[in-house]
Parts: sequence; structure tokens; C-alpha cells
Amino acid sequence: MKTSTTRRSLAGLLAAASIAVLGVAVAPSALAASTDEIAFDYFVSKGLTERQSAGVVGNLIQESGSPINPYANQPGGPGVGIAQWSEGGRWDTDSRDNMVWYAGLSGRNRYDLAAQLDFTWYELSTFSGYGLSSLKAATTVDSATTVFMQKFERCGTCATTQRIAYANDVLRKYGSGGTGGGSTETSLPVLRSGSSGAAVRTLQYLLRASGKSITADGSFGPATDSAVRSYQSAHGLSVDGVVGNNTWYSLLPVLRQGSTGEAVKGLQRELVDAGYSLTVDGSFGPATYSALRSYQSKSGLVVDGVAGNNTWGSLVD
Repeated sequence: MKTSTTRRSLAGLLAAASIAVLGVAVAPSALAASTDEIAFDYFVSKGLTERQSAGVVGNLIQESGSPINPYANQPGGPGVGIAQWSEGGRWDTDSRDNMVWYAGLSGRNRYDLAAQLDFTWYELSTFSGYGLSSLKAATTVDSATTVFMQKFERCGTCATTQRIAYANDVLRKYGSGGTGGGSTETSLPVLRSGSSGAAVRTLQYLLRASGKSITADGSFGPATDSAVRSYQSAHGLSVDGVVGNNTWYSLLPVLRQGSTGEAVKGLQRELVDAGYSLTVDGSFGPATYSALRSYQSKSGLVVDGVAGNNTWGSLVD
């Protein structure tokens, strides 16, 4: 059972997050705490109850995947970061209410997890319309999740039931009496020029999804090296041609039923390699959804039919 004496210090947790963001070669799932737990403890440290904090993190998982991903970028849409703030709005434009401006005040990287958590709290505590008072009044996970969803996220297609399920899972894992994280391996391989195999092929599909014209042949040659460096340069990453955690987390989308495109092909090929009979057509339909849920169940992952970071990390070797 976790108690206040055994919970990691917030400073230690955010230091672990900074390691993940700055690119030391360990995935968040291999650190002392996942980013989900870091965020949960962060909001508890701000005075929210465990149920309220779980409600916030459940929303962030729905928005950016699990573990929550400060590099998350909505495929074909404006959302960026753990809360999927909109480009042209709360990510980079709104007056005194955008992530890029806020990170710049302290000279931090906009993709730093600690900076994004601080910005979330800044928005909650500065603008009454984002619902902090209602959040603090919530006494259940369901109500806390719904308040944050409606007032802070202001989503279109909200998937309320799934957000609540994520929040309950967060509370179960990280709240007092929680069981801690699972043991499923979800780390991602480090790839560079000369690498080959299924992980390289998936990388190439993701690069194709970002607009790079390369062949998904599983061979990390000069064309892939050039595409990786170009992508890294365009996204503020270290331009070294090496695909470590920061590059992976920037590239990996959250895919769910209805998603389409090259990234879905990469997911489908991974599922085929895992033993599922699928047509690799780039369309995330019922067959892909069923296969993914089956894979998640067999692998000890949250069974939600959504390909987030943990599922990608388990699939990609």
C-alpha cells in the first residue's frame, strides 16, 4: 500500500520526467515512475484529492495516450501535448493562455512534461472557466473526470465512458492502496543507420504518415536516415539520425477505430506479426479493433482498443 511516507517526492518524479523528455535512453515505462503516475502525484501535490487527480489524468490519457505523452501530436488535427491544446489557440496563440508562451517565460522546452503540467495548473488556477472550483467540489472519479472533460478539455467526441475507465485505472494503480504499474514490457528500441527488421518498418510507416516519401522495407538505409534527420529538425529534436525515445514519442500517434493512413498500416503490420489475420489497408475498422483488444488482453495491457504509447511499446521490438 502506498502512503504519504512512501510516495516519491514530486521533485524526484519530475526529474525522472525530464530525463525522458531530454532523451536519455530509457523509456518512461522503464523509469522509477511512469508519466501517468508523475501527473497523478503532481495534481495531488496541488491539493486535489486522489479521485480528482485521477479524473484529470484519465482525461490526459484519453487525449495523449498512456503513458501520457508531452510530444503527442493529433494526426491531421491541431492537438498537441498531454492535453491536446490546439495549434492556433491554447497551444501557441491565445493571449497569455498558450503553452508556447508559458514555457518561454521560464526558458523551458514546450515539450517538457513538467512545463505542460505546470501550464495545466496555470490554466486551472488562473481562468475560472476551466473549472477548478467544480473540480475541487467533485467527490467521485466519475464527476471529477466529467468536470475536467467538459470545462477544461471541451472536447467534441468525448468518449466519456473511456475517460472514466482510464481514471479509475489510474486511481487503482497509484492511489492509496494502489497496486502500482504492470510488468508488461513497453520499451521501444533504439534504431539507427544499419538497423533492420519489423521495428524499422514501423518507423518507416510513421515517417510516411508525417509526409516523408520512403519505402517501408524494414531497412534503415540512407533514405530513412535522411527522413529521420529531417523530421527531427522540423520538430525541435536532436538531429542525430538516431531514433530514441524522444523521436519515437514524437512520431507515435494515438490510433483508435476510425483512424486511417500510413500509421494504421504500421499498426496492422505489427498485429499481423503478432499472429493476427488482418488486411494491411490503413483503415482502422472492426477487424483491427478486435485484433488490438485481443492483443492487449493477452499482453496484460489496458483493453481499450486504442493504440497508445504502452501498446505501441509492447508491439514494437
